[in-house]
Amino acid sequence: MGTGFGRGRRLTAMLLAATLAVAACGGDMTITSPSPTASFVPTGTIDWKSCPVTDPVTGGNPELLCATITVPRDYLTPDGPTIELAVALLPAADQANKVGPLLLNFGGPGASGINILAESGRGVVPAEIGNRFDLVAWDPRGVNRSAPVNCLSDIEMDDWAATPGIPDRPTTKDWTAALNDAQWFADKCKAGSGDLLAYIGTTASARDMESIRVGLGVAKLDYLGFSYGTALGAVFATLFPASTGHLILDGAVDMAPTDESEYGEQGVSLQGALNRLFAWCDADSACPFGGGSSRKAFDALMNRLDDRPLELQDGRSLNSTLAWTGVIMTLYNRDYWDYAVQGLAGASEGDGYLLSLLADAYNDRSEDGSYKSNIMEAFPAISCIDSPTTPSIARYKAIYEKFVDRAPDFAAGQASGGLLCGVWPYKSADPLPKPINGAGAAPIMVVGTTGDPATPYTWAERMANLLESASLLTYVGEGHTGVGGKSACIDDAAITFLVSGTLPADGTRCND
Repeated sequence: MGTGFGRGRRLTAMLLAATLAVAACGGDMTITSPSPTASFVPTGTIDWKSCPVTDPVTGGNPELLCATITVPRDYLTPDGPTIELAVALLPAADQANKVGPLLLNFGGPGASGINILAESGRGVVPAEIGNRFDLVAWDPRGVNRSAPVNCLSDIEMDDWAATPGIPDRPTTKDWTAALNDAQWFADKCKAGSGDLLAYIGTTASARDMESIRVGLGVAKLDYLGFSYGTALGAVFATLFPASTGHLILDGAVDMAPTDESEYGEQGVSLQGALNRLFAWCDADSACPFGGGSSRKAFDALMNRLDDRPLELQDGRSLNSTLAWTGVIMTLYNRDYWDYAVQGLAGASEGDGYLLSLLADAYNDRSEDGSYKSNIMEAFPAISCIDSPTTPSIARYKAIYEKFVDRAPDFAAGQASGGLLCGVWPYKSADPLPKPINGAGAAPIMVVGTTGDPATPYTWAERMANLLESASLLTYVGEGHTGVGGKSACIDDAAITFLVSGTLPADGTRCND
């Protein structure tokens, strides 16, 4: 977390993917060990009710139940101000054979768990999990319905999301411009959210998970966290090992990153996925884009869109920045590669609709121009509170130079992303524990995907080694995260673990 955030096509890939590490950055963080002890002891139960029909997302799902719980803004001073956390529950389809509640986090940081659960329903997990568990999701602090971070208006967000970021081969002037852009965004968030920004870090959200556990009335919390959700799970297991039930951490982030892993390695994974998409297209004569030279055609199309953006029916234009965002969206799921080449083929013929639709989905933008959630703002806010850095251009330029050969499309955006956290106006009121090792927690399943574009497979290996009770399960395939329809082997292992607590042998690899 805290890396790769910024404007434009080279940086957009680092957004919303639930991808980035949440530990100290290259020694810049000064954190006492262990984490400060909170004196707040959660009590009470969650009062579930039908979701408000006026909510544009949850109001359309009649099965969903909603509630709010009150928690301290700062668990270290529990008698101070409070915030309201929004939670939602989708009852198990097979109530007679229900195991219990399963808490879900879909990543980000900043993804609205409630929106995703409301829109996807039980399809968000393997069928047997939806049958046997009450699915519980929440909007973490700083997100959407839970004391949301506010930085930009919708119109400002449209402009910002479409503005090119740092070039692939940045000059000294480009680096200075990137630093100025970071300062502008940080100032907007400070003006819009004030000192709330100090209280939305991952440690506080992990404490919120303990409050949710108590509200659910269970002695042990079963949890499935995707991508950044693995960071929440790892911190929860470290802070509350006695409360840890069956935890699955899928698409793990790096909880003890170096400069290289935090500001370079994800770019290499994204580059690999992009290169494989082009190779797949070139190997299939039916691919509608590029005529066997898709990368060459892609570069030519991006250059044309820089010079002559395509007009869209809603009054916007599809430039190369939004086109890149649309393509990057498809890298997260192998099934979406078809959409990428169809969108590129359409844009080549003057029709930018599909690529713009993909970009809007990535940015969580609705057709009416509003944004379904504040993930574009919550992502950097949570990232930077967890991972303060320095505004040193020399530092990030050196990282860029180390990775540019392996990630020519992404190295500059990855590296320059650290500048935002270097100028961030607040420090965390409740910093990350150190070390994050889950000592004393029940067995934990870590899932890694070898072709994951957003959370490199090596990060899953590291998390499995970092957490004392963790075992690694590997999906040999493409896409971000493994649980949920990509592999029967992975899904069966997840179901068995959640229902019975039985883990596959450590190091098991699934190839289906």
